[in-house]
Amino acid sequence: MGKLKGKVTKPGDNGMLKYKNESGEKIEVAYHQPFSQELGIGDNTTVNFDLVSVGDKQMAVSVNPIEKGTILDINFDQGSGTIEETESGVRYPFLQTYLRELKLDKGMVTTYSLVNVKGVLTAVSLSPVQ
Repeated sequence: MGKLKGKVTKPGDNGMLKYKNESGEKIEVAYHQPFSQELGIGDNTTVNFDLVSVGDKQMAVSVNPIEKGTILDINFDQGSGTIEETESGVRYPFLQTYLRELKLDKGMVTTYSLVNVKGVLTAVSLSPVQ
């Protein structure tokens, strides 16, 4: 079984997420992901994960955010702006040098990585979606 896709319903290192199984049934499952906050996993975050059997229960592991969103505003001179995550609508500030050279602009879809900077999840390493 490959990676599955779901949404976090209770964030934290020991949280919960929901996903649809192959039959389309909505399933809620516990997950364990160390450093979940540092990875940018919050309430309503869309994530990829693997399912493993632990005793007679399923557990989501290797939980990783799907980091794709739309640039809402952009400041080319400061290399900053705001991104809205595609699935959840969560907004993150971003910092990225050479925005013009990357051909990034307001309204564009981009991938990014989230880092925890002094308690603020910030998008970095922006790359336009082709």
